Amino acid sequence: TVMPLSSTEYTVIGIDENECRDTAFVNVSLFPYPSFETSNDVLAFYGDQIQLSAFSEQTGSYIWTPAEYLTCIHCQNPIATPNQEITYKVTFTNTDGCSSDEFINITYDAVVYVPNTFTPDNNGLNETFQISGGNLKEMECLIFNRWGELLYTMSEPYQTWDGTYMGKPCQDGTYIWKLTYTDFVNKQYQLSGHVNLIR
Repeated sequence: TVMPLSSTEYTVIGIDENECRDTAFVNVSLFPYPSFETSNDVLAFYGDQIQLSAFSEQTGSYIWTPAEYLTCIHCQNPIATPNQEITYKVTFTNTDGCSSDEFINITYDAVVYVPNTFTPDNNGLNETFQISGGNLKEMECLIFNRWGELLYTMSEPYQTWDGTYMGKPCQDGTYIWKLTYTDFVNKQYQLSGHVNLIR
């Protein structure tokens, strides 16, 4: 049981139209604000099972809304599988009947990582150049030499370039890449940069 932070007794005096008076006493108790913590906002990948969580040092109950894509709505730690951007609200109500809300945003932004160096020297480490990421519906990466000659095209994530052109090893140096990708809401992005090939 949560103990009151303070208690105050108030005197209430009532007077009717005939000037008759009556007195009553009222105790007003103040309870602590129902504070609690939740998991952070989430950048998710399509198909993820996302563990949500809420915690309070006070005793009470939880309810999550909206109920869609949740394994339960009256628990502290439901699993969400929305596969779309969504904001969940969790309401915590302590044993004194006081409530507070927190919000968790789940987003599915496209994410890409493009390395700046690779070493195709047959030592088994960092042998290929590849784009990695998530939430990519389509992707194309063009690789050019310093004279603008197209050397290689990657048409999907995790496809690799081994540092060759027409079956022959390319020389050490800096190569230009141009990346176009589309996320699952059909928004298109374009990036460009360079990668160092070191043997």
